[in-house]
Amino acid sequence: MDGRILIKNARVVNPNEDEFMSDILIDGWTIADVAPWIDEGAGDRVIDAAGACVSPGLIDLHVHTRDPGYTYKEDLLSAAEAAAAGGVTGFAAMPNTDPVCDNVKTLEYILEKASHAKARVFPIAAITVGEKGERTVDFERLVRSGAAAFSDDGVPVRTAALMAQAMVECHRLGVPVFAHCEDRSLSTGGIINEGEVSRQLNVKGIPAAAEDVGTARELALARSLRRPVHICHVSTRSSIEMIANAKRDGVKVTAETCPHYFAFDERELLARNADFRMNPPLRTQEDVLAVRDALRTGVIDAIATDHAPHSPEEKANFFTAPNGVVGMELSLAAGITFLVNKGILSLPRLIALMSANPARILRHTPGEVKRGCPADLVIYDPRVHFTVDREKLHGKSKNTPFHGMDLCGKVRYTFLNGEIVFEDQEEKNNPSVAGLDPKLEYIPEFIKQASVERYGRTFAAAADAILTFNKELIDAICDIVPAVKPQCAYYEMYSWEGVRALHETIAYAHEKGMYVITDGKRNDIGSTMEAYAAGHLGKTDLFGDPASAFASDALTVNAYLGTDGIAPLTSLIQNNGKAIFALVKTSNPSSGELQDRHLEDGTAVYAAMGDMCERWGADSVGKFGYSGVGAVVGATYPEQLAELRLRLPHTFFLVPGYGAQGGGAQGLVGAFDQNGIGAIVNSSRAVMCAYKKENCDEKEYAQAARREVIRMRDDINGAVQNNR
Repeated sequence: MDGRILIKNARVVNPNEDEFMSDILIDGWTIADVAPWIDEGAGDRVIDAAGACVSPGLIDLHVHTRDPGYTYKEDLLSAAEAAAAGGVTGFAAMPNTDPVCDNVKTLEYILEKASHAKARVFPIAAITVGEKGERTVDFERLVRSGAAAFSDDGVPVRTAALMAQAMVECHRLGVPVFAHCEDRSLSTGGIINEGEVSRQLNVKGIPAAAEDVGTARELALARSLRRPVHICHVSTRSSIEMIANAKRDGVKVTAETCPHYFAFDERELLARNADFRMNPPLRTQEDVLAVRDALRTGVIDAIATDHAPHSPEEKANFFTAPNGVVGMELSLAAGITFLVNKGILSLPRLIALMSANPARILRHTPGEVKRGCPADLVIYDPRVHFTVDREKLHGKSKNTPFHGMDLCGKVRYTFLNGEIVFEDQEEKNNPSVAGLDPKLEYIPEFIKQASVERYGRTFAAAADAILTFNKELIDAICDIVPAVKPQCAYYEMYSWEGVRALHETIAYAHEKGMYVITDGKRNDIGSTMEAYAAGHLGKTDLFGDPASAFASDALTVNAYLGTDGIAPLTSLIQNNGKAIFALVKTSNPSSGELQDRHLEDGTAVYAAMGDMCERWGADSVGKFGYSGVGAVVGATYPEQLAELRLRLPHTFFLVPGYGAQGGGAQGLVGAFDQNGIGAIVNSSRAVMCAYKKENCDEKEYAQAARREVIRMRDDINGAVQNNR
């Protein structure tokens, strides 16, 4: 758990309620308090939400995870990553997988894998075996095994008789039926809406009637049987009118639409971009206006995404591409941009459509920001504009129709069961890391005296002083600096007690939401390097059970033993999201004795090492274009720094030597790419000893460190901005 988290200065937006300002205390899985003011001492971590909103986590009723069977497009865990980045704390997983989720074995696979995900997963099982429309599944057994709803989504249920059986059985079992409304005798062969655009492109269209006939059938069944039905992805004005009439007549029907149906119309397809193709297709502007109005009036009950990932290769050809777009990560921003900012919905109404109403449809207790409620929350700033870059999306597939668009509403944090499952790392806008290299001479006398009084002049006292010092520093800077870098040597020198202080420092930094780079400069090959990897980044076999030792996020290594020393780390980099930083061009004065020498082909040794980092990291390049194999390149050599940045486009830099070692902000701008990213700059002594530099009371050492990291952040950001 992340400890007690205090959210200050929040604008609380509950579904369909008046907004109010409040502090929120999270303790464990639940919201412990919601009050106008809560003392900062109540939280182990304090998040200042000034200017931002806090709402219950969103629930997406309609997600295709592609798992099992098509995991090159998406899987349950990557879908949950996308969900968390969009403020979605729960989603319904559709059954059109391979194998289809029509049996207990597949359902159990989904539930087990979902137990490790960053969002709740509500599995939807198929209505008919294999979604073939021939015979129904064993509804009761699947419900007992955890099915949250039933649908043949992706295709309509073939006959009214089968759909009627599903409605009756699901009502008896207390779970909803989700209806994909389509008459395939009308839609087969069509790829976009039938109308002016399909005629201009000379392609077969899908008439609105294909959806409307399917909607009419399900509504007629619900009316006749007096059983509820949920209508998926509504896109036409005529279907909306039928649903409205049915509701007025007391028919038990709910309906959802998707962001693309209130954001875009069929004219987007004139550009022949397959990322605007889905089923149902984008309709006319008249249909878009009808969808928006139905959300306003309550005819449509929920906003879902029909999140449908596909690979770039599959989406490359407009005419043959499969239907579907991804949407979870951007659904809240789309709602704010196209509905709230246009005056169609209030923000509390939007949250109801994306949180409380979907929960009720799934027979799940709706979330609220109130004392005693589960701490499934999203913090977002509805004022912040951002340009959508599909390469920065967190799911595996990037087929979003919003690419390149300016949207409003940035998710800052997402909480699931009281734990932070998403934190916007761009939020801190700070490319710096605080080095924690605590010599005893750096630590204030009052801390050392207290430790000596407790433990005597022992290694235990030294370790206690270090840990106390580190924790206060971390508390003071964790909301400003994204990462810390403890140097192992300064802990190992104090025996096993010092190593314990290192372990506890790493754990405490993680509690505060910080990234940890262990500066170990490990250097070996084979099984020895595997042991280093397991100890610092992975897990150790502890009598048959895996256990984390230090659990750092990244480790510095001396890679001059070559590939034999890096190979043991690559699986952790590729599969576990870990990283290494290899020494390439270090900041010390004598580094040139070896690193500046030239090989027979004229390449400098440091450049050759950089080239190897590029090669080692080729299979782990992430969404921002950088791999999990980084390079240590000193700020004290600005020319080589800039040279290596151009030479190593996929290698992230850890830049030591800023501040006390003589490197300045202007000299390190070459470490950053044209987008102002690609490096993180370390300062150790200047941060830890800031109170000495300021000549202030030593008891204010943490506040002095805070002032120093703010100065450092502004210095580096200013230099980088001026250089772009």
